[in-house]
Amino acid sequence: MKLLLIYPPKNHHVFGSTFHSNVIEVESGCYPPIGLMYIASYVMKNSNCEVKIIDSNAEKLSHDGVKGIIEREKPDIVGIYFTTFYLHDGIIVARAAKALSKDIIVIAGGPHISLYSKETISIPEIDIAVEGEGEAVTLSIIKAIQKNRLSPELKNIPGVILKENKNNFIPHCRVPMLNILPFPARELVDYKKYRSILAKRNPITTIISSRGCSYRCKFCSNLESGHRVRYRSAKNVVDEMQECIEKFGIYDFFFFDELFTVNKERVIDICNEIKSRNMKIRWHCRSRADVLDEEMIIRMKKAGCRLIQFGIETGSERLQKYINKNLNLIKVHHIIKNVYENGIHTYADFMVGLPTETREETMETIEYAKMLDLDYAAFRMFGPLYGSEFYDEGLKEGRFVDFWRDFVANPVIPVKDGSWSLQDTPKYHSVVVKAYRQFYYRPWFMIKKIFRTDSLAQMGWQLKSGFRLIAEIFKKFNN
Repeated sequence: MKLLLIYPPKNHHVFGSTFHSNVIEVESGCYPPIGLMYIASYVMKNSNCEVKIIDSNAEKLSHDGVKGIIEREKPDIVGIYFTTFYLHDGIIVARAAKALSKDIIVIAGGPHISLYSKETISIPEIDIAVEGEGEAVTLSIIKAIQKNRLSPELKNIPGVILKENKNNFIPHCRVPMLNILPFPARELVDYKKYRSILAKRNPITTIISSRGCSYRCKFCSNLESGHRVRYRSAKNVVDEMQECIEKFGIYDFFFFDELFTVNKERVIDICNEIKSRNMKIRWHCRSRADVLDEEMIIRMKKAGCRLIQFGIETGSERLQKYINKNLNLIKVHHIIKNVYENGIHTYADFMVGLPTETREETMETIEYAKMLDLDYAAFRMFGPLYGSEFYDEGLKEGRFVDFWRDFVANPVIPVKDGSWSLQDTPKYHSVVVKAYRQFYYRPWFMIKKIFRTDSLAQMGWQLKSGFRLIAEIFKKFNN
């Protein structure tokens, strides 16, 4: 049996052509499809199924190119990664598979199914939808199909959604012990094509050392990995890094955990494990801006940490409480200063246009970003996500109709406005332009950036990308 796992092209963004979808994603780099690589390695370890991965973005494949590969490979099963933001692209791949052969079993997985399970399985070309984490579920599906293509066992597998059980399927079970998972099958992709504008050198790869997030921010929709955090052991994590060095020559790592630093003891264990092996690596991670202390920062730096990404969101104390982020902005300032002064690069994400946000609070956020010791800052307009507390509030208050569900029902038509009021997108996109200009066009910031650059190649990429990004933003809003 042959399984073909596909990450679709990104041609049809939910909001149409935006500078975030067609410039920022392209300029920032390309990351491996780690979810598909986990599924592949788990299936290969526990069955005799032949598995291949098609990463359309790394390979720069069109939809016709993907269809040609499906035709050439002749798989028994096609598994497609679905996201709501690029839903139509996933559907196009499913249609291509079924057009080539009605006998191909099409499985839909990814975060979209946790949000819209019934709508996904209702797509004619989808035979099976997988809710939640896909490793064990996909293996169970394959074993059931090997016994009987239309096995009645399928509907009894937790997380499996069929057309006949979409109203009463068994909820999925998350992987309880992450150490049991084999390392992602990086050998199935062209790992040399993965790169990042933030890396010292390429190629890079991503690592997930934990799953879940215990915080409950009102803007977040965390349905797939859940609120209970599950951890891999320090040894297991560093063993994977060691494999990447020895097998693929990869020395730059991006931890994609929601909150890598939330457990201090485990962070220190990972740092100690890296140091004990004398590994000369560089790695990035995400952190809440109020959980670090000086001991962690120093140990992380000595173990190769070169960048920490913080989700700060807003510079307003009132909004911090309102969105349930609850950061102490004074403490955040001191921690980021400490990280910066210890030689670790700092990166922060901010939003404008939050519910109830005033013009003064928008300006507070921009000024707060400028005041922090940051090497990088990213700004975006807030948009209510399905499954988040804010989206539910908006529906109850009658602020908007269920526009996400309307889009899912007809993903060919882009959403016209994704702002909180459904009329403020132009205003807040212009604010985003202003924020980028004010943050990056400061003379003293530019001078400091030169002295904190890791390599001339990195500086060149960042400068060229920055100019292209700014030019695209101005062109969009001048039109």
